[in-house]
Amino acid sequence: MKRAPLIAAILLVSCARVSAPEEAPLLRTVPSRAVAVMHFGRLEPALEFLLDSTSVFRQLDYGRLGDSEMVLSYDYSAGLIPLLAVDAGRAGADTSSVVRKVLQQAEDLKLNALYTAELLPRRAALLLSTSRAAIDEALMHIESGVSVLDAADFKEASSLADGTAGNIILKNESASRWLPAKLLKAQVDRREMVKFVSGAAQWTALCFNDLSREGIRVRAFTGDKRKYLAEFISALPAGNSRLAAALPDTAHFIVDLPLKDYKQYTEGWKECLDARADLSKYRGRLAGLKKRFGKSPEAWLADMAPLELALVRWESSELLLLRSGHRRKGVLAENPFPGYIPAIFGELFRIADDSCVAFWEGWTLFGSADDIAAWEDAARSGMLKSMPRSSKFYMNNDAFCLVADGKNILMDVN
Repeated sequence: MKRAPLIAAILLVSCARVSAPEEAPLLRTVPSRAVAVMHFGRLEPALEFLLDSTSVFRQLDYGRLGDSEMVLSYDYSAGLIPLLAVDAGRAGADTSSVVRKVLQQAEDLKLNALYTAELLPRRAALLLSTSRAAIDEALMHIESGVSVLDAADFKEASSLADGTAGNIILKNESASRWLPAKLLKAQVDRREMVKFVSGAAQWTALCFNDLSREGIRVRAFTGDKRKYLAEFISALPAGNSRLAAALPDTAHFIVDLPLKDYKQYTEGWKECLDARADLSKYRGRLAGLKKRFGKSPEAWLADMAPLELALVRWESSELLLLRSGHRRKGVLAENPFPGYIPAIFGELFRIADDSCVAFWEGWTLFGSADDIAAWEDAARSGMLKSMPRSSKFYMNNDAFCLVADGKNILMDVN
C-alpha cells in the first residue's frame, strides 16, 4: 500500500505521549544538518503510517521495542538518507535479547545498525539506516555532543511542537529536499512551491494529538522576522468568505483569501517583500503594468475594493474570482488589466489565461471565455460544507486542506 506525499500524509501514529524536546535524549542522535525530524511515542504504529509498506524499516520485527519512542530523521542530501533511532531502554553493559534479534535481522536485510549503550544520558538507543555513512555521522555527533538540538533555532522551534502523540519538524529553507516532487505537480509549478514553502518560516512543526487525519496543527517558527509568510499572515485579521456556496461540486483545487482590509494586506505584503529585499522588484512589476495598460495596479485595486479573492479549478477549467462591495453588471468582455491580480497578490493566483472578465452574483470572474462560460453552467452545483465562513487563508486540493483561522493553522489530509 502506498502512502501519500510526506508533507500531506504525515499521520498521527500513537496515543502515547511523546517526550518534550528537552526531555528526549533520542534527538541527540540526530545530526545537526537534518532537514526533517519525525518524533513519535510508539515505533511500529509510526512506521506503518509514515512509510510505504515496502520500506525496509517495516520489514523488521521489533518485539517489545515496537512500543518504544522513536525518531526518524532525514539528512540534508539529494537522496534524503533516513536515520531511525529507537529508545532501547536504560543503558546497560550488554544488549538485551530483543536488541540482538533486531540487529541480526538488520544484518540479514543489509541494513546498517548500531547499538549505543552509554553515549546517551541514561538511555540506550538502537540506530538503523540504509547508509553506513549516516550511522557513522550520528555516532560522531553523539560522541561530540552536537546534534540537531544545536542547529540554528531548532530548539526554539521544537518548543512549539506540542503534539501529545508525535510531532514532525521541517526545515523550511531545505524544502527542495523534503517536498515530494509530485506534490500538486499539476497545480503549482515546482519552483514556485519550493519558494512558497521556503519563505513561509524558518521551521514548521506538524503537531498530532490523536489518530485522526483531521485537525493536524501546523505551527511555524519565524523568529519574529517580517520576511516570513507565516509572520505576515499571523498579523492579518480574519475575513468573511462566501465562496463555498458558489463552488462547482467538481472543484479540485481551491485557494481562498478573505480580505477584511485589503489595504492592511497590501501594506503587510510590502513590508514582507521589503524584509526580503524584493520590494523594488515588486514595484518594478507594478510600474511595468501601468506603463503597458495605462492604469496602476494600485489604482485598479482601489477601484475593485476586494473583500475576497479566490482561485478555483474544476474539471479542466480555472478562474480567478474577486468579490467586492460593488454590485457590478456587464456581459463577457476583454479584461483590460490582465496579470494585475498575481502581480499584487503573488504567483499563487496566476492562471494560464485571464484575458476575459465577467460579473456573476457579486463576483468578478477572470479567465478565458470558455472557462467563464463553463463556470456559469457549473457554479453552485455543490456546497463545500467544510469550508470555514471566516479565515485568513484557505487551500483545498487532492492532497490536503489547509486553513489559517483567527488563531491556528490546521491541516486535514485527504
